[in-house]
Amino acid sequence: MKRSLKAAAAVFAAFAMTIGGSLPASAETSFYVRTLAGSVRVREGPGTGYKSLGRTNKAGSFTYIGSQLDEFDIPWYKISTKSGVVGWISSNYSRRYFKKDFKPEVPLPEEFVSDGTPRSDVQKVVHDTGVDTNAIAVQVAAIRGSDGKVIDWTYGWSKYGEKEVGNGTKFRTASISKVAVAICAMRMQEQEILNINKNISNYWGKKLAKSISLSTLFTHTSTLRYLSMQSSLENMLDQLTEKNSFTDQTVGKAASWYYNNYGISIAAATLEQAADRVLEDYAQEQLFEPLGVDMSFFAGDIENTGRLATLYEADHGVELTVNEAKRVNCDNEIGVNASNYVGGLTGSARDVAKMFYMLANDGKFKGKQVLSAESVEKMEKRYFKASDGGGEFRQCLALRYQRNICNTSELYYHTGNAYGVIAFASYDPATKNTVVVITTGASHERDDNGIYKVCTDIAGSVYENIDKI
Repeated sequence: MKRSLKAAAAVFAAFAMTIGGSLPASAETSFYVRTLAGSVRVREGPGTGYKSLGRTNKAGSFTYIGSQLDEFDIPWYKISTKSGVVGWISSNYSRRYFKKDFKPEVPLPEEFVSDGTPRSDVQKVVHDTGVDTNAIAVQVAAIRGSDGKVIDWTYGWSKYGEKEVGNGTKFRTASISKVAVAICAMRMQEQEILNINKNISNYWGKKLAKSISLSTLFTHTSTLRYLSMQSSLENMLDQLTEKNSFTDQTVGKAASWYYNNYGISIAAATLEQAADRVLEDYAQEQLFEPLGVDMSFFAGDIENTGRLATLYEADHGVELTVNEAKRVNCDNEIGVNASNYVGGLTGSARDVAKMFYMLANDGKFKGKQVLSAESVEKMEKRYFKASDGGGEFRQCLALRYQRNICNTSELYYHTGNAYGVIAFASYDPATKNTVVVITTGASHERDDNGIYKVCTDIAGSVYENIDKI
């Protein structure tokens, strides 16, 4: 519905609106949207490029009509007010919730009683941790290093109150995606497509404001600022050639460490230009197909979208519906997808475990040399100490390393946190045991090592028992 800016501004100036009026036939009436800030811009369409209709003047609740992802994979909510104004607001400043009248009445799960076997003992930890952290879903997969046996555990709901989570349920795994991008970079280096230590200006065709490499991007020491994500090579290049896009710190130094999603999007765009193809296609051919997994950086492009899970935040507000996830698809133009490689990797815990077990097994999976042992060794290189979330670790190439955690003497790992998913993927290089935990709707509490407690409590139990199962 189009309205003049003046009329819209007048309506939104008194924005303490109540839900009411008749809803369009397409409205999903089980939800409402609450703004998180006092002044949220409302636009004609789902994205910052659309005309502004005005602003809210205080936090409030609004009728939810629908949702759509923008070009950066950020959900926007279409809302209406009693006065008839219809517009879109970003999920960066709002949340979608179940209405109490529509929220399924799901009883608390019965207490899980272990039968005394190690596998059952772990299931009890999965169950109890899920209950204690208020999780909607917990999915766990482990691969035992001694014989390659895959073991799974689950708890909770793929869709709250309607569909239980299974071993094959697919989740958006958030920042675990960065490890997959780094694996692709190492594989391209083996094929002499690129050099991870070379100035990336060689692949962008223009001198950048600073000399940075893929290595510094994957170790978060490029000194790039956390800039806005772009959907074209031209816009990214404009940013990279601006001196103000970088801090005045020294590239590659531990003191310059700053965890940076934007830097990984630049890394992904660099890989696409070096290979002259979309990274999703390369990853399918060189990584996912050799592993035999149904994974993709684009949720809508996995083979079995019927297995996609609804994602919930810790307050159990819906962060990403299955229908929204299905609309996340790969564009065939190089550079357009750059932001999706930062956290869009979608798969099950079992899928991710196969990728991490391949690293633990010196690049081999079921007799296939997916990545060379030399490349794995380079990914495992410990560059320096860094701190994040209250814990200290060694920064590797995308991976992190800590000693004496989760009942292991040493562990390589990466965490994920986005759209309500809290995830942890890891492997013990000594035993090759591999454990992956994916949760949604759980508490974001961290342990003393700076890792999400819901994940390490479960992973610790799995590592302790895996050789007994």
